[in-house]
Amino acid sequence: RNPEYRENVGKQSCCGEKEFLKLYSYALTDHPIAVHLDLDSLVLKPFDDLFDAMLEEDGPGSEEARGRLPVMFPPPPGRIEAFFTRDYNMVHPGHRHAGMQGGFLVVRTNPSYLEEYKELILEGNFVAGRGWNGTHGGYYGAKQIQGLCSYFFDRIHPGTAVELDRCVYNQMGDAPRAPRRSDGVHVCLDGRDECDDCRKSDVSDVASAHFCQPCGKPWDCHRFDPTAENGELCRGFRRRWFEVRRDLEG
Repeated sequence: RNPEYRENVGKQSCCGEKEFLKLYSYALTDHPIAVHLDLDSLVLKPFDDLFDAMLEEDGPGSEEARGRLPVMFPPPPGRIEAFFTRDYNMVHPGHRHAGMQGGFLVVRTNPSYLEEYKELILEGNFVAGRGWNGTHGGYYGAKQIQGLCSYFFDRIHPGTAVELDRCVYNQMGDAPRAPRRSDGVHVCLDGRDECDDCRKSDVSDVASAHFCQPCGKPWDCHRFDPTAENGELCRGFRRRWFEVRRDLEG
């Protein structure tokens, strides 16, 4: 219903409005939980801790299940509706509402949430240069999943989703810091005083990897700079990708 949004939603990011197909994860009601991953993702460990934390809710194992979660910030005390990671490399330091990384989303299936998303899209309350409701935007994919899901869980249903540690889930091997515009000092993109450098992670500690720009697609077979800070990690991810592929083909 917003003509400016309607005209431009299909022109941003890789897939335009087709990105919204990911929201149909909520409609897979034959299962209590649905996991959306982009095709350039690699699962390295079971996601059982995430599922347990969702399914236990207030049961006897709830506190233990939540305690095992590798999170960016303390999880909310109530019912967990989703797990996600954010793409901090798409924003400048100090950006208040970084977008959700669109290639990883674990949700409790819920058709009513899908209908809420549909209404938000049809309303199209996206302000150019500022984002959804004038608050969630200013980065790649803001008009689609990255901005919409961030707005949904930050403003429409706050306290219902958990941001996971991106060094463990949806690991991309990206840099944790960037120069601040005001003085050029390198600061943590996630807004914390101290932040982990995911590029220095060991592959054995990673639950899932995502082959975005830092590591590139495994099928491109490009050479990694041996001096790059993420070189060893990216080589490890690519090695595991082809091990899984050979196992699948066998």
